[in-house]
Amino acid sequence: MSRRLDIVDALRGTALFGILLLHSVEHWDFMRPVQNQPAWLAWLDQQAIDWGYLLFGGKAYAIFALLFGVSFFITLERWNASSRHPSGRFLWRLAILGALGCVHGLLYCGDILSVIALLGVPLVLLDRLGSRALGAVAIALLLQLPQWPGVLHVLADPAFWPAAPEHWRLYGQTEEVFASGSLGEVLRLNAWTGQAAKWWWVIETYRYPQMLGLFVCGLLLGRSGALQDPPRLRRLAWRALLLGVCGIGLMMLARWRVDALALQGTRQFVVSGLVNAYANLAQAAVWAGGFVLLYQWATLGGWLRVFVPYGRMSLTCYVTQAVVGVPFFYGFGLGMYRHVGPFHALFFALALFALQCALAHAWLVRYSYGPLEWVWRAATLRTLQVPMRRSRGPAATALQA
Repeated sequence: MSRRLDIVDALRGTALFGILLLHSVEHWDFMRPVQNQPAWLAWLDQQAIDWGYLLFGGKAYAIFALLFGVSFFITLERWNASSRHPSGRFLWRLAILGALGCVHGLLYCGDILSVIALLGVPLVLLDRLGSRALGAVAIALLLQLPQWPGVLHVLADPAFWPAAPEHWRLYGQTEEVFASGSLGEVLRLNAWTGQAAKWWWVIETYRYPQMLGLFVCGLLLGRSGALQDPPRLRRLAWRALLLGVCGIGLMMLARWRVDALALQGTRQFVVSGLVNAYANLAQAAVWAGGFVLLYQWATLGGWLRVFVPYGRMSLTCYVTQAVVGVPFFYGFGLGMYRHVGPFHALFFALALFALQCALAHAWLVRYSYGPLEWVWRAATLRTLQVPMRRSRGPAATALQA
């Protein structure tokens, strides 16, 4: 495994770890407070929620989106040398990812795989643009332009109250089923209402321009050649870190100004949503830049390599997180939402991370791909001849590409 992929996989692993922590705090989109607990534990639960969203909410997924763009570039670069129609193959690859996401979404309605699959389609066309044009597209997307009219309307008209988001209503219909429904009832609910709630959330929080913009940034990062040039990557990381710190400072001022307006309800939701979107980008830049610098620092780089197998098996680990977490918290399983609040859920997340990380390390000693990664690759190539076990043979090398 090349070093440029090591650092990509390690950074992806940290994002997956952040997603696990946040999903555990949220009980996989089922945040019902534990009843009759002492005040000090309720305070710790609230701290876990607040810090979970501050550190990981909207940031872990942003790192994931950025690295999807990098993976798109690396995959197309490999396929250009061995396939007549790499773009068509990538669209097929996205279709398979979307199908996996639909199945995963039956258990966990917040599945992000289907969102990535759909929003990844425009990358095939955008890849035809030059890097300058792509840079302009990325800036336009990350500016969250579709979000601005609603924000300006709220700020200009004190009497204007935006309608309540549709995803609020839809997620409200899921709580009782998650609490006391059977597995069949959860699957039936998620097949429509849960998925509708997820997609309305993507639309109404304007995650779609930001996610696509991050895809494009990842594509540009791949094109830049920085992943193959450690000094250049280090300079880029410093820039991301410094810009991110400046962005965080500006967004803190913006949040202070928004709080001073004393907006309420949907008015506050609309305006703070834009500020949070920019703040998430700034924090993600600090995360990515800081991690790259630490990874290249010899003293810590060895320790951070623990995330490489975890990130390399990100599809398998992401799906199995829900396979374990949903039955643990939901009513059809152990129903631990009654006893395990957000604070104690962090320990559940750490234990699951340790288990998944150990299994990923052990698995990749013998095998080239994680189980779902192998399924995804074999379905993409439309052959079962993709070698699972590690092999240095030329035929295996060609298929592994």
